[in-house]
This record gives sequence, C-alpha cells and structure tokens, in this order.
Amino acid sequence: MYVMIQIISITDLRKDLFKIADMVAYKGIEVEVEKEGRRIVKLVKIEDDPRERAKRALEVMKKIGGKFKHVKFDRAFFRGKKEIEYMKSLGNW
Repeated sequence: MYVMIQIISITDLRKDLFKIADMVAYKGIEVEVEKEGRRIVKLVKIEDDPRERAKRALEVMKKIGGKFKHVKFDRAFFRGKKEIEYMKSLGNW
C-alpha cells in the first residue's frame, strides 16, 4: 500500500493543526514538518487501540487466574488512566 507523504513548514502546522490532524487520522497521509530547512517531526496515524489491548490483557489475566496474585500491574503495563481504573474495578477473580 502506498502512503502519501506531505512536507509542510512548522508555521503551516501551527496555523492548520486540526486540519492536518484530520488528514493524518482519516486519510492516512503522513506529514513531515520542516523548520529552517530541516525535517524535525513526522506525523503518522497510530494503529494501536488501547481498548483492544485492555481486552487482550483481560483475556490473558482470566486464563491465568490466581497464579499471579502477588504481582502488581503498574502504569508500565496499562497505558491510560481509564485502563488502570477498569482493571482495579474488576477486583479479585
């Protein structure tokens, strides 16, 4: 699959941030930002969905059940605040 790459200046990024974010998110266009003639940032669409990751983690944790009661899963395992709160709300199996 061919991905279109667009090069813009940092000034254009500042002016049209939301328009550019929509181009990246919905059209799949990659945007490279230049400052003083050098490319400094590349904007790409993120394919990772935290909800799917949480569902997979929940499936695995249900399978292993009580084998790892002493293990604490911290912020390194769950990325967002909602994921942490959801896993805490499940309590013990």
